[in-house]
Amino acid sequence: MTLYEAVSAKIFSALSGTWNLERNLGDVGQFVGDVTFHAAEPDKPNVLRYREEGFLTRTDGQRFDGYREYDFVLHKDPAAIELLFRDPLSFGNRYVMLHFGEDADEGLCARDIHPCGDDFYHHCMIWRGANHFETKIKITGPKKDHLLHSIYRRKSGT
Repeated sequence: MTLYEAVSAKIFSALSGTWNLERNLGDVGQFVGDVTFHAAEPDKPNVLRYREEGFLTRTDGQRFDGYREYDFVLHKDPAAIELLFRDPLSFGNRYVMLHFGEDADEGLCARDIHPCGDDFYHHCMIWRGANHFETKIKITGPKKDHLLHSIYRRKSGT
């Protein structure tokens, strides 16, 4: 097993469980909720289902409930974690492919870019350890220009 395979596999296995999520949406507001990672199917040990549920509080005070789902797929060659959409419009399509190995002051990073029409989602996952990771998604293009910063902290006992 290469170093990158080991890193990806270690991060992938550490994701299982329940997490608290806080997402800053810039001028739009903030999303706060819970995230679960669990085995998608017994015969697919390399797939974790991601589900977030919570509340979006807009800067004008309005509050909405919401959820999002992805499949996280562990790949060996090349070593990476792929995120696949689970929404009806893009089901099964790749969102990003995360190749860990970039050391940074803030932790171990993986980056990829997802094109969406004329806009681009610059995704960065920062692995700080088994109980804390973050994502920073800079969205740029003619229709969007903002940063989504999500902080994930493992719930105690999971």
